[in-house]
Amino acid sequence: MISQDRLQESLIYLAETDEPCAQRRADHARAEFKAKSVKNVLMKAITKGSIPDRTAEAETDQAYLDAKAEEFQKFFEYEAMKNKRITETIVVDTWRSLNAGRNKGQII
Repeated sequence: MISQDRLQESLIYLAETDEPCAQRRADHARAEFKAKSVKNVLMKAITKGSIPDRTAEAETDQAYLDAKAEEFQKFFEYEAMKNKRITETIVVDTWRSLNAGRNKGQII
């Protein structure tokens, strides 16, 4: 069973994380853009070699690796919050289903 306290906890979490979740999504998009920009700058600066060679050199540069690490961290933070919000939504939906059944006399 899902208690009233657990339901309230879920509802509060959902109400308080709308904007933080959106901010984490924006942070991830920003980090993704930054990583692409770093790679493009590196590719432009490398003048010798074939495209695959220049790509390999740019993708192994520490500045690009740092930007990708930041992108992955922001992705993790966003996905973790998104998943927690999904879990809390399931708690609310389950409580609703149980309550509806109880009100109809199907669940004791």
